Amino acid sequence: MSSNNIKNVKELVNSLWKWTVDRLERTTIVVFKFTVPKQYVSPFGYLGTLTAIVFAILGVSGAFLMFYYRPDVELAFLSVQEIQEKVPFGYIMRNIHYHASNLMVLLAVLHLYYQYFSGRYKIKNEVLWVTGVILGVLTVLEAYTGYNLIMNQRALLAVNIGMGLTYSAPLLGPTIAPIFLGGGLFDLIIRFYALHVFILPLIMLLLAVVHFPRALVIDFPIISAVVGVIFISAGLFPAELGIRFDLTRGVVEVPEWYLTAIYAFLRAGTERFTAGALLPLLFVILFLIVPFVDRSKKLSWRDRPFFTALGVASIALVAITTVWGFYVDFSKETAFDQLYIEPTLFYGLIGGVTLSSFYVTYFYLSRQKRGQRPPPTRPIVLSSRASAVLMTTLLILVAGAVAGTFYTYSINLPNHSMFYLGVAFILFGLLLHIYRHTISVEERQKGAK
Repeated sequence: MSSNNIKNVKELVNSLWKWTVDRLERTTIVVFKFTVPKQYVSPFGYLGTLTAIVFAILGVSGAFLMFYYRPDVELAFLSVQEIQEKVPFGYIMRNIHYHASNLMVLLAVLHLYYQYFSGRYKIKNEVLWVTGVILGVLTVLEAYTGYNLIMNQRALLAVNIGMGLTYSAPLLGPTIAPIFLGGGLFDLIIRFYALHVFILPLIMLLLAVVHFPRALVIDFPIISAVVGVIFISAGLFPAELGIRFDLTRGVVEVPEWYLTAIYAFLRAGTERFTAGALLPLLFVILFLIVPFVDRSKKLSWRDRPFFTALGVASIALVAITTVWGFYVDFSKETAFDQLYIEPTLFYGLIGGVTLSSFYVTYFYLSRQKRGQRPPPTRPIVLSSRASAVLMTTLLILVAGAVAGTFYTYSINLPNHSMFYLGVAFILFGLLLHIYRHTISVEERQKGAK
């Protein structure tokens, strides 16, 4: 690709972008400032925007699934089975929806901790922080109500846990439970369906209006890479249909990864309300009050040893309980013995790991000398010729990946087609990144002259 062709493409893209912005001047969308980076910036700073983009992908794929899904306790599993096996592109859409849901929860967690460790909840951002924590809780609830709609044995486990936690809540539990859960599975599935497709998304959108900052980073190469990750994950780890729910079967199952921490506490014999409501509530309250407790002017995690150590300890607690919730001892005979977690070992280990991670982090940062920060690394600068060769190569690889997508789908290999499409998105994102790098270098060279 010659420099003249690159210049023509640049002018075309700039003209199209200017035309679009001019036409949007009279719409409400210009309330927000959309920033398109001219060079690479770390995606950690705009993980919230990436989470919102994945949420949009969930909305599109979920709308497609709504055409065929039936929120009926007897037909729900069969309708999902039909989507997966008979509906054109249904298998792909379900996998996109499933993996995008998991990715959204993961991005929300990463976004929370990045904002925490970077001290972003300071500098008058308390409202953004509080609404963000609430959005994180709603994200987990949205994912929870969604994967229960399939009504397989795994969903039935999560439903039973949720019903048990709600009814075990003191005072208001027995009163609130019939409102949200109804009188049984027949009522529950339609309520979960309403929560998942309308009520929770509507609340999340209203909170997002308050939560989003004025400047939103729209980084197309990173967005393309995120979409690619969804497709590659769907191709490598396709969503399983599972076993249709049967109240008489004692099948050993574990819930999704964002609920296995609660499941681990329950399996260790912790009282239901304490494990499923009180402990998570204390965890959420801890993050909610941080902006009102940490009143120092320091932002860097290195300069805030106590709160940094507290964050590291919380990560250790979440990590060890999440992993432990997946462990099943199949050497035992009964389902109860396979799932049982010895409480002394469980609480002793999580207590030791969380406390030691807190004290090690705190004392390390407290005794660390506040010296000069290491100099930033020098960016790699590609010549115009090298950029042209790389972009041409990537363009060929993207075309090959797209061709592989169509070919594998035509011979009924949807997993392979999703994988190849994911590779195409990631390569296309890299192509966009090298393109903007080339444009940025040219602009700096012109400015130097």
